[in-house]
Amino acid sequence: MIADDTFRVLLIEDNPGDARLIEEMLRETTVPLSSIKSGSGDTPHPEPGTGTMELLHADRLETGLQQLAESTVDIVLLDLGLPDSTGLETLTTVLEHSVAVPIVVLTGLSDESVGIRAVQQGAQAYLVKDEIGSELLSRSLRHALERHQRETQLTALSTVSRELMAMTSFDDIAERAVTAAADSLDFPVAMVCLYDTDHGTLRPLAATDRAEEPLPTENPTGDVADVSTRLTSSCAEIVGRAFATDQVLIDADGSSQTDRTNAEFPLDSRIVFPLATHGVFLLGSASSPTIPSTGVDYAKILATNTQAALERLERERRLQEREAELETQTESLEQLDQINAMIRDIVQGVVHATTRTEIEQAVCDRLVAADSFRFAWIGVHDALTQALTPHARAGVEDGYLESVTITTDESQTGRGPGGTAVRTRELQVIEDTMRDLSYAPWREETMKRGYRSIASIPLVYAETLYGVLTIYADRPGIFTDRVQAVLSELGETIAHAINGVESKKALISDRVVELKFQVRDAELVFLELTDAVDCEITFESVVPRTDDRLRVFFSTHGAPVEEVVAFAERALAIDDLALVAEREGGCVFECTLREPNVVSFCLEQGVTVQTLTAEHGTGQLTVELSSNADVRGFAERFQSTYPESTLVASREDERSVQTRQAFQTTLDDRLTERQAEVLRTAFFSGYFESPRASSGRDVAATLDIAQPTFNHHLRAALRKLLTLLYTD
Repeated sequence: MIADDTFRVLLIEDNPGDARLIEEMLRETTVPLSSIKSGSGDTPHPEPGTGTMELLHADRLETGLQQLAESTVDIVLLDLGLPDSTGLETLTTVLEHSVAVPIVVLTGLSDESVGIRAVQQGAQAYLVKDEIGSELLSRSLRHALERHQRETQLTALSTVSRELMAMTSFDDIAERAVTAAADSLDFPVAMVCLYDTDHGTLRPLAATDRAEEPLPTENPTGDVADVSTRLTSSCAEIVGRAFATDQVLIDADGSSQTDRTNAEFPLDSRIVFPLATHGVFLLGSASSPTIPSTGVDYAKILATNTQAALERLERERRLQEREAELETQTESLEQLDQINAMIRDIVQGVVHATTRTEIEQAVCDRLVAADSFRFAWIGVHDALTQALTPHARAGVEDGYLESVTITTDESQTGRGPGGTAVRTRELQVIEDTMRDLSYAPWREETMKRGYRSIASIPLVYAETLYGVLTIYADRPGIFTDRVQAVLSELGETIAHAINGVESKKALISDRVVELKFQVRDAELVFLELTDAVDCEITFESVVPRTDDRLRVFFSTHGAPVEEVVAFAERALAIDDLALVAEREGGCVFECTLREPNVVSFCLEQGVTVQTLTAEHGTGQLTVELSSNADVRGFAERFQSTYPESTLVASREDERSVQTRQAFQTTLDDRLTERQAEVLRTAFFSGYFESPRASSGRDVAATLDIAQPTFNHHLRAALRKLLTLLYTD
């Protein structure tokens, strides 16, 4: 079409009266037909009446074809009944001479069926002469032009799609895509940015001439060796968000999905399409504020075809390079030496650590001391909430763990490296967070903090999971096969160290050390209870629950049941208090203690609580630990945690119940956690007393399980106990 505002109509009609009537109708139209030629680009649409219209008339087909060849025509009004040609052959002849010009067929009332067939064979519309009015003629011409434009664009998109799928370089695909956006879809500003895995940024690969001024800027470093361009900050923000969230961003008046979060963006209208993990495709205009809905639809087709071409080329290249990569891939000896030195340093820190907390923190601190690792943390699996609870962290976090949700189930938030490591108990690696992280919120948060690759190492020893160590690096691809092998060994070392400090083997040592503390710390709930209700308390037993909390049995003397219950309802450290039995001079209760508490503190150190009594706000705690344990270290940690405590006695002796302890250890090895919990809870709840202090239903309710389940676990536990007692 021509570049000016003149709109040329070629009327091929042999009836002078019909020709004059149509000419008058065209003069009366106020519809700016010339605006359709402007498309959706930067040329403003003219107001109604501002464009000129020129009518070219021919009364024979031969004359019409000659004018069609010599003049630039925007649309043809064609009568099928001409002196030198009649019927559909007339349409066929015109189409053979010019398929680029839309044709509207004129027919008499009796020839309406012929007009319909003409549309089926290539005409854009047909008009019955006796029914033509000025408004109908104008509307029909406009619709014909728009329909023809859409058909032309779809044909061009089909051709472009075939060309894209045959290309062999990313540069050619990007260049063809932006050219098609400008030439076929009337988007003067078009740009394809691909994700640069080496630098973790989106880099412009191809752009139209009109896009180079408002969007990219030359590399500000001035390094002539790097001729690539960078995006302006406003452009980088928009395309980066589309890429990270994998969402189409549209900013155009009249659109159903507007996005105007960046007022400084240099385009009046824009569409940003994410191209999966490859990059983004940006289209727009610097002066036109609107994008027609058809323009959005056709742009989506072009973006989809571009993405398909990029994915096809990526697959082909990976297939071609896989064998070469397997043969030539080598690990930098310098990097491996650095990692090995770091591992040795970590092992030294773990060896000298005396608690699990010290081990975990030492590991995180030493890992982030390496140049490539930005952040490291250790999380412990909470089976109840199916989440990873942070125990230690170091490095550049900036609130990352509070900004993301990491679970261990099969949901979307559990499919990351940490959750997968818990389920599979195998090391998990994300080589490139921008490309390989499937959950968009994670991609966005990691991009903010410069995390480019991730490794999650399960801490497993003797089939026990002690947690997951997750490391974040500042560049993609750092966790090579050799590095993964080293990290796997590190995970086993950490788990072994944690197992060592928590090991229960110390409980069957030949010689033991008994420590007796006097404690007056007001925050200890048992001491607070004796002071509040003026009673004596004796610790009876503790049953570790399967959710890692503690169920404690204790007896009281000198206090009414109601006062103890009322205190427990106020105390934050006590959950689920229940009366087990009333005895002469006192009562037996069971409850669940919240963390932290003095009992769990001792158990975490591998120390056994022998006795715990309290009255008038003062308690006497006796604990037992093996003679080869760090007795001094435990005493110091205990008094540091409970500063009002005093070590009043310490003695070493042969374990008087060594045989019984060995028996208990053997039994514990045979019982499952649930069986051990059911057996101990039933015993201390008075289930085996006569008469029973608690029924099977009562104990099952305490354990929050059905009575048949309780009976099943109890019978299994008793069978193993009696087998060990009478058979083994």
